[in-house]
Amino acid sequence: METKNYRKALKEIIDGYSTCELEDKTRYIKHQSISDVVDFETVYDKHYNYAQSRGLPTEKETFAQLKSEGIWSDKDDAEIETQQFFLASLQKNKRNLYLKSAIAKINSQMEEATQKLKQLVGQKEQLLSNCCEKYAINRANDYYMVSSFFKDKKLKKNLFTQEEFEYIEAPRIAALVQVYNKFHDTFQEENIQYLVLEDFYRIYYSFSESSVDFFGKPIVYLSNNQLNLIIYTRVFKNIFDQHDDIPEKIKRDPGALLDFSGSSEAREEIKKKLEQTDHAGASSIVGATAEDLEELGLKPTGGESLQKAAQAKGGSLTMKDLMDLSGA
Repeated sequence: METKNYRKALKEIIDGYSTCELEDKTRYIKHQSISDVVDFETVYDKHYNYAQSRGLPTEKETFAQLKSEGIWSDKDDAEIETQQFFLASLQKNKRNLYLKSAIAKINSQMEEATQKLKQLVGQKEQLLSNCCEKYAINRANDYYMVSSFFKDKKLKKNLFTQEEFEYIEAPRIAALVQVYNKFHDTFQEENIQYLVLEDFYRIYYSFSESSVDFFGKPIVYLSNNQLNLIIYTRVFKNIFDQHDDIPEKIKRDPGALLDFSGSSEAREEIKKKLEQTDHAGASSIVGATAEDLEELGLKPTGGESLQKAAQAKGGSLTMKDLMDLSGA
């Protein structure tokens, strides 16, 4: 988004609502809070119990039937669990990386693994089109969306009652869904992270320790978007406070900043080890790009001996190999 759009998003987060145009009239979309989530769960339970009382099978019963028919199997569930474990392992291993290029590579692997997991889960969910859980979540989502639209900016007059919503024509529902999805995309966590890193927003950093100073109300009364805003303000403020060596080019990139902060311990460890050694090739690390070395505060000199050592090891060196070669 452009800076002007981030300013607009900030205003709407502070106000607790967004404006939209529906059928040539200005309407208001409430930014939901924790109490609305509780309402969602209450509505879900109500429709789940109703579906079950009408004889609709549960998810567990549905899959028991699908497995008996050979449509789904324990092997399919195991594949999902394996992919989940693999993704969690990548995330854990990422914390031990210090080279930017290595972090970028594992980020790519994580993105690929996430997409594969979504595909597997999606295949499973497609088989649940007619069960209690699916019915209840769809009805609860309808309630959540409809309860977000209001006629007035004070958010007192609902655009539709739940009963009225039951009889809305399909084209009007489609228009509501389109507007709500656009609203939802605007306030995704990643967009809020980018907002926090905008230059105009930096003046608010020093007030983020107290929600009363920041929003004028206790944290339990914040909307979900307000809560995300103050959380990420604190997160990025702490990163800037704790690190004075952040490359200029990543200061407005939330993902890169979080990676930089997450790898700081491993990065400091390798820098200390290299500072303690007189090894002639210590300032060159196999697999490191010039950009990696720059972030480590090293110069890309030497390295021929390390290259040969890497070849002898099969093409790459581990952290222990590097420490042994450095005499550490």
